[in-house]
Amino acid sequence: MNEATDFLVIGAGLAGLAFARAVQAQGATVQVLDKGRGVGGRAATRRFGAARIDHGAQFFTARDAAFQAVVDDGLRDGWVREWYRSVPEWREGAIHSRPDGHPRYACPEGISALPKFLAQGLTVTTEAEVQSISWDDIGYVATAKNGQHFAGTTLILNVPPVQLLTLAELLLTPEDAERIATATLEPCWALLALLETDLAVDWPALELTDHPVFSWIARDHTKRGPGAPPTLIAHTAPVWTAAHLEDSTEAVAAALSSELAALLGPLAIRQTQAHRWRYAKPITPLGQPFFWDTARQLGACGDWCEGGRIEGAFLSGHRLAGAC
Repeated sequence: MNEATDFLVIGAGLAGLAFARAVQAQGATVQVLDKGRGVGGRAATRRFGAARIDHGAQFFTARDAAFQAVVDDGLRDGWVREWYRSVPEWREGAIHSRPDGHPRYACPEGISALPKFLAQGLTVTTEAEVQSISWDDIGYVATAKNGQHFAGTTLILNVPPVQLLTLAELLLTPEDAERIATATLEPCWALLALLETDLAVDWPALELTDHPVFSWIARDHTKRGPGAPPTLIAHTAPVWTAAHLEDSTEAVAAALSSELAALLGPLAIRQTQAHRWRYAKPITPLGQPFFWDTARQLGACGDWCEGGRIEGAFLSGHRLAGAC
């Protein structure tokens, strides 16, 4: 077993990384675990031939000073840029322009640059899928699928509520478990498409409010800069997602490619992939920035706590750190 740390964080999404970054800055020792091969959760970028496509979270805004400081670091160092201030809306079969708003930021190398920045200097163990968590005289002990054990005095869970309730079933009070169970997220399919030629349009992205198949379409290469291969990313609407949630990735990619061509016109597609996000968007948030049980030294954070958005995830972890 690894030496016990002050904090054991399960999940290297943005909230977990923000939490770990904040408590480590205060002098605490932290171990972060994640079942994936990298950090960031839905702040994910996939290499797609010569292209990079953000297939989860698409952009971020900054209203709070703590997160604005991170964005300012990125703007200064070049791994963040302003993407747009206004995106048109597809509604009732037509595209409607909307007035300029506040900046939407993106990362030229992919949105995964944000969690990679937050993870700098942290002790993060990836490909460590936690199967069980127990409590003993040294604190919390997490057992990974590969047999490794990790211990910490305080446990922080940065995972979707369904997974949280499974992992912490014997650690939460019945009242807290019931409250966390009220937080729900809806799934989403993402279609990644590498094009031969770009669309003859001037919008970077479309929000679709009443389309039966799509909720979001973006020319993802517009985040990357001149010379980037043309790409599209499309996210599915809730009703279509529910009807096709268990379909194969091949079937979904074929169906969505056809639907995309029906909406946008003929597409010169070189390659496609589909990716399913089972926990994509909070629909019933917890209603508070984080969960914290002082007596049990047990906390939880994530964008499901108080609504979605990249900034919301960051602030959930950042604010939980201030409560511990």
